[in-house]
Amino acid sequence: MSEEKFEKFVDNLLIFYPLFYRKIKTSMNDEKSLKYGKTDGYYQILGILLDWGPSPISKIGRELFISKSNMTPLIDKLVEDRMVKRVRSEKDRRIVNVEITAEGREFMRGARKVVEENIKSNLQNLDEKELETLYESLENIRKIVFKINHQ
Repeated sequence: MSEEKFEKFVDNLLIFYPLFYRKIKTSMNDEKSLKYGKTDGYYQILGILLDWGPSPISKIGRELFISKSNMTPLIDKLVEDRMVKRVRSEKDRRIVNVEITAEGREFMRGARKVVEENIKSNLQNLDEKELETLYESLENIRKIVFKINHQ
């Protein structure tokens, strides 16, 4: 599998990660991985901010099905770790947006590399044909899921 295709494969796999968690879960035992051993919500919020840009806390919570009372401590932890910052909306000062910082972007780049390495290691017992089948299956699932979500 080419490197470009592998990167796209990882993108698809991360979308379906909770479904495959038990089979391909990443090992957070080595020193490098421990740096990235955060909660799923931590990564999900950062991922949404990378994709959407600055967003209201309530919108992020709705997308992730996280209650407002649970979003506050998650955002507080991300702010404390300098991964995000709170910014008042210029259009409506009552709205507080969350914005990913340069440190947050760098953290996600590093975490992505660790996840890629772990997934590659966990899938090494699959042959080329099985990897290709899994890749094509994930592509089809992604297309169908996004079609369903955008109706």
